[in-house]
Amino acid sequence: MVTHDVGADLVHIAVPVAYVRHVAALLAELDRQGGDVRPPARPPARPAPPDLAGRWSVAELRRFATGRSKSHDTVLKVLDLLAARPDEWLSAETICAEVDVSRHRFGGALAGMTRMLRAHPTFRELGMPLNRYVTGSLDDRAGTFYWMTAEQARQWQQARAGTAGWSDRPPPADSSAG
Repeated sequence: MVTHDVGADLVHIAVPVAYVRHVAALLAELDRQGGDVRPPARPPARPAPPDLAGRWSVAELRRFATGRSKSHDTVLKVLDLLAARPDEWLSAETICAEVDVSRHRFGGALAGMTRMLRAHPTFRELGMPLNRYVTGSLDDRAGTFYWMTAEQARQWQQARAGTAGWSDRPPPADSSAG
């Protein structure tokens, strides 16, 4: 077997004794094939956000915002928070603290929203009106993050400006677009 001067590129792994011979044969085969042996490229810690803006029209968002259940109220608070901070990835823990709900209630509200969207003939194809990313083992921080793009936030704020009982925030400056 050819020995490589890899210095700090060594990794120690535990291999059952019964497989040592097979691992050695695999390494010998890789050496025979030659070429530059490099580890696969590591994906970025966070992927680029998908472009979901425009999937929901302002009219559809306005209709969605008319729900009156306690779960729906939690979802509306979450969407309002995300719209107030466009393009900012907020962890589930941060959202729970900001909208003053337990993690259990937050998860239940999102699950209820997902069930409602799937059952509704118009909303089924649109997906959730927010973006979600669940981190993987290669990410720097663990957890689930939520965000809205600037366009999604603009549309949501415009839709909310037309619904009764929304916060006392003024409507967005450009409320004619959408």
